[in-house]
Amino acid sequence: GCNVPNNPGPTVNVPAEAIQQVVGSVDDQNLVLVKFGAVWCGPCQEVDKELASLEPTLPEQVRVVKIDVNEQPEVASKFGIEGIPRMFLVRNGQVLADEVGYRSESELRNWVASYQ
Repeated sequence: GCNVPNNPGPTVNVPAEAIQQVVGSVDDQNLVLVKFGAVWCGPCQEVDKELASLEPTLPEQVRVVKIDVNEQPEVASKFGIEGIPRMFLVRNGQVLADEVGYRSESELRNWVASYQ
């Protein structure tokens, strides 16, 4: 379907230092899509493919950061990761929204656009 998700906002309260660890600065005005996944997770690989085709078309002020939950478990736990793939939109050290599970390129594009 083409339903625009009603953006209920984030379901987690992520500590600022965890966000800073991921995006580099809590003063970052850019929108950052943070994706948590793992190499053994099929849907994560699918999301990576969608992100790969989405990334070149995103505006300059939107960045994508990928985190492997096996390589950075402490970051994953600070973000409250239980299921992957899990994606967050972050700006100014704030989590604006989060999504769990596979999303297509067009879904991701609409999601990002609704927060730009």
